This record gives sequence, C-alpha cells and structure tokens, in this order.
Amino acid sequence: MGSSRYEQVSRRAVLKASAGVGLAALIPGLACGTDDVGVFAGAVTDLPPEPTTPPVTVQSVVGEPVGDQPAQPAPTAEPAAVAEATPTAEATATPEPTATPEPTVAVAGEMVIAFTYTQALGGKNERPYIAVWIEDAAGELVTTVSLWYEQGRRGARWLDHLTRWWESDQFRISGGGQDTAATISSATRDAGSHAVVWDGTVDGVPSLPGDYFVCIEAAREEGPYSLIRVPFALAGSLPQTVLPDHGELSAATVGINV
Repeated sequence: MGSSRYEQVSRRAVLKASAGVGLAALIPGLACGTDDVGVFAGAVTDLPPEPTTPPVTVQSVVGEPVGDQPAQPAPTAEPAAVAEATPTAEATATPEPTATPEPTVAVAGEMVIAFTYTQALGGKNERPYIAVWIEDAAGELVTTVSLWYEQGRRGARWLDHLTRWWESDQFRISGGGQDTAATISSATRDAGSHAVVWDGTVDGVPSLPGDYFVCIEAAREEGPYSLIRVPFALAGSLPQTVLPDHGELSAATVGINV
C-alpha cells in the first residue's frame, strides 16, 4: 500500500530541512529503516522527551495565591468581645426616698423643776423675784416656765434685776417675739419649797430632743443674787437630777415624770 499524503509531505519537509546533513546523524535509525513509516515512527518514538516542569511544592501561606487561584485575603481575626461595663448598683440604683422621721416628743410627761428659796440676812425683807426658764444649747431662751414678780403698777421696773432672764427675754423680743411677761407671770411667793411644771411645748408645739439648760434665778431688793444654770439632755424622760445650790436657792432638782 502506498504511503499517505501526510507521510509524503512530512518526508519531503524533513529531507529539505536536512540538506547537507547526514540523515543518519539527524534521524537515528534512518539507514536501517525499511520504509518511511518505520523511519518516521522511529523518529517520533526516539526523540528525547521534552523536559517537564518539576512539580512545585506549594506551601500554603495565608494571603498568597496557591496555583492559579487568586489570592485570598488573610482572615480577619474576630475582634475580642468588648464587655459592656455593667453599671454598679451604687451608680445606677435610685436611692429610696428617706422618710422624714416624725419628731420625737421631747417630754414624755411633765418636767418638774423644784427648788427651795431661803431668805438670807441682809437686804430688805421683801419677797424675791424668781424666774424659771429653759435655754437651748446656744444659750437662747426657749420658753419661760415661771415668772414671779410684784404685780403692782411699779413691780415691772425691777424685772431687770433678774439679770440673765431679762437679757435673754429682751433678745427674744428684739428678734420678733412678743413681750409675754405680763401674761405668763404670777405674784411673788414667800420663802419655802416650790415646784413648777413644764409640759415640753413652746407655743403649743412640742420641743425637739436635744441639749438644753434649765435655769432658776432669784433676786431680792438689796439682797443677794442667785442663779442655778445646769445643762441637761431632753430626750423623752429624765430621772430626777439634783442641781447645785447657789445663794438663796437650794435643794433644786429637775426630772421628767412619765
């Protein structure tokens, strides 16, 4: 069977390209080949293989392309969860409204102030002027418990002989208080033991507990001056407390009967 057209053309091309070169050198086995098919078959078979690209070992690197794959962006680390600040109870709690406590009644019963007046030698034989009152911790007059002085027309002129009570009462009046001497007073008393009572109110309003002074003052025309002034705590009850003697005043006590 004759050779194909492809084989004829290929053979001519090879011969032309190898002019001046020994075919034996160009195509090994040509001299011993029996036909064109064998020669070309041997030529194709005996050609050295084309060099191949050695396989590339790809180390996967985050962010670098692998083979023909497009580069993938490096994964973004999830941000650490930010703990929301939990407000403390102190910062957020709404303070409960504090109920205003009802004022405690300072005197649970009656405050009894007792004393003995003894006329000493000297001066005129007159009944004494005597004042009993309560002062606050600052020394200001809170209330006059008792005031004894001559009720006659000229009797009030000697009230300033009760030095401390007078100054305290005038200070109270200058601050807007009423002059109550005429309405709260009573007649003078003979020498002896006496007791007066305070219900713990001032103008009908209960006094608040706290620190106060109990004061007893006596003055007699041309006679000695006497003053007892002792601090005490007013807090609902008060055991009978002995007060120091002074001048014509003695055996004084104060207590709250409940």
